[in-house]
Amino acid sequence: MSDPFWRTALSSVEKNKIMIRGYRVEELMENCTFGDMVYLTFRGELPSGHEGRLIEMMLVSSTDHSVLAPSIDATRFVASGGVPLQAAVAAGVLALGEHHGGAIEQCAKTLQESVASKVSAADIVRNFRERKQRFPGVGHPLHSRDPRPVVIASAARRWNLAGAHLELIEAIAEEIKLPMNIDGGIAGIMSDIGIDWRYGKTFFILSRTLGLAAHAVEETRRERPFRSIDLKDVAYDGPAERDIPEEFKKA
Repeated sequence: MSDPFWRTALSSVEKNKIMIRGYRVEELMENCTFGDMVYLTFRGELPSGHEGRLIEMMLVSSTDHSVLAPSIDATRFVASGGVPLQAAVAAGVLALGEHHGGAIEQCAKTLQESVASKVSAADIVRNFRERKQRFPGVGHPLHSRDPRPVVIASAARRWNLAGAHLELIEAIAEEIKLPMNIDGGIAGIMSDIGIDWRYGKTFFILSRTLGLAAHAVEETRRERPFRSIDLKDVAYDGPAERDIPEEFKKA
């Protein structure tokens, strides 16, 4: 028998049967929250405590950040062109990158590698300073004290799910003298509940997609089509008006 084209340990489908990580989907539907399903999908087993509730808190935290976020702006601009909902939402998701939505993954990678190799907060901060790089997960351009990580860190400790990774990001924030932001909070807690850093962006994508859909629909229902920028807000700094050289003109 030849090797199968696809191999997956995530799910299987047969006639009248759907299983995710070995569990029948109808039983998951009756007994699991979406947070439980995120944990099961990423870890392969159902949570043993409040991990699912904690994940849902993370997802709620990043649902929307108004039009200050590039992903929201991208969605609304594209929605104003009259495209289907999925195209507008996809535009917002495509705006997520290293500078917007990428800090969770970056921070979680550093935390997981540092905890595994017992690197201290002081050494981490010194290393980033020597490379002249900003540490992801601390500070915020708007909030002097981001309220969101405070809430999820408190819940993680209340449910005995906080560990070395959350402690490390808190120590890093103290070393840098900047408050931990929501990206750092999610990075620390997802690491403490055993989720691989490569899933970091997923928390932001899952969460923000809800907000993107709402902004896309609001744009099409409340605003005029074809959102544009006023010409007074555009500055041209290229060459002055000029003529095509004679040698380029057609005879």
